[in-house]
Amino acid sequence: MARDKNVRRGEKMPYITSVERIGIRKGLQQGRQASIIRILELRFENIPQEFRKLIWKTENLDILDTFLVQAVKTQSLEAFESVANQYVTEEGSGLENTEPSSGEGAKGK
Repeated sequence: MARDKNVRRGEKMPYITSVERIGIRKGLQQGRQASIIRILELRFENIPQEFRKLIWKTENLDILDTFLVQAVKTQSLEAFESVANQYVTEEGSGLENTEPSSGEGAKGK
């Protein structure tokens, strides 16, 4: 990892503010959301609006990673829906970001 290499060489890593961390996380989140939708569009063409809404509402990066893998591997849109609904149900709403905020006091939204 580049960060570890820089630390070992005694170089200072740039300080990232809590606002920058939130922005980075939000960018990762939006990139995953867009990728999931694009993959589903390429594979199944017409994606129902409720799928799009579910994906855009989901903020948890771990759940979005699972959706991304499922978008690539699933055999049908119905199978993707089944998996997506399972994660939303298992995680409560499954939509919030549940990553630690590193003591920043911000939840991401």
